Amino acid sequence: MAIGLVLIILNIIKMKLLKNFLLLIFAFSVVFLNSCKKDEDPPVNMITITIEEPHADENIPIADCADVHVHVDIVASIENHEVEIVLHPEGDVNDKIIDFDKHEHDKVITFEQEVDLCSYGAGACFHLEVAACIDHDCAEKETADVEFCLQ
Repeated sequence: MAIGLVLIILNIIKMKLLKNFLLLIFAFSVVFLNSCKKDEDPPVNMITITIEEPHADENIPIADCADVHVHVDIVASIENHEVEIVLHPEGDVNDKIIDFDKHEHDKVITFEQEVDLCSYGAGACFHLEVAACIDHDCAEKETADVEFCLQ
């Protein structure tokens, strides 16, 4: 009976040692395995659209209507994806004077074009709209726009 009691006590000691050993392994894995991961967010693509010409609310002299310069710079912190540039008379989105759509992965896209607006006459106003996709799926867009008139 004494030998049986000794065996029971040894089993209890083994179980406590096993329990302590498993707790030590668990604590070690929580502390050291978790520290290997970096919880950094992926970099965010920032898009800056600058409409160099024409300027917002600019009145272009009718004498210069044949050579109206359109200049747009689109700069991305990582890369551009898709860019849309549309110029139309105010109030008529279907009359697209410029309808530019480009899928390009450069960091900088520069668009320049001369347009002839003389057929619209003095007093006509125009809307230049620029949209650039922030990501490849185009779920988010950065936009800019200006309005200008012939005088």
